[in-house]
Amino acid sequence: MRRFFSWLVVLVVWTTAAHGSEFQSSFGFTANVPADWVVLTKQALADTPTLVDMRPETVGNVNPELLRNLKAKVESGSMEMLFDRTTSDATFANNINVMVRRGRIPDALDQVRQVCEAYPAKLAKFAGRNLNVVRCERRALSKSEAFYIEYEGVVTGTVSMQYQIPRPNNELLLITATCKQASVEKIRPEFEEIVRSIRFS
Repeated sequence: MRRFFSWLVVLVVWTTAAHGSEFQSSFGFTANVPADWVVLTKQALADTPTLVDMRPETVGNVNPELLRNLKAKVESGSMEMLFDRTTSDATFANNINVMVRRGRIPDALDQVRQVCEAYPAKLAKFAGRNLNVVRCERRALSKSEAFYIEYEGVVTGTVSMQYQIPRPNNELLLITATCKQASVEKIRPEFEEIVRSIRFS
């Protein structure tokens, strides 16, 4: 997992993907994105195939297979990623990933409580260690309700914040920001700005 995140900073340094005020997602929404965020999507890779360069002088010690796997996910359209270029460094690239999964957010308060009580065990199974859950709640967005989870990141010294936004056909739009603890004060409001600017087509 650490190797996964270590290559992200290489991509941030080398990528020339379009960035700016509006992000058109292949998942059917548009959002406002601060200018210092780089957007990596299936379309961006199709338009600029050299965004992910496999040469050793570009990716350094990053496992090429790992890099190919992530590139394949983005190219397949199963995931999109955004990277903050101003706070990322050699230890970690602050990022947002976007995916769609089957599921629904909990409705009643007792369902929310049950899901939140079960979440630490779910995270521990995934991470292989206990992770502290800081917030677990329903939140109101401009046109819908969402489920919000904030927890200690899988990589030591990071924080993850995730919105689960219901979509038609029993689908959830998952938008997850993961950043270094030292960057939370910058990343949190920008993440909130991105999420709350989402407009579905």
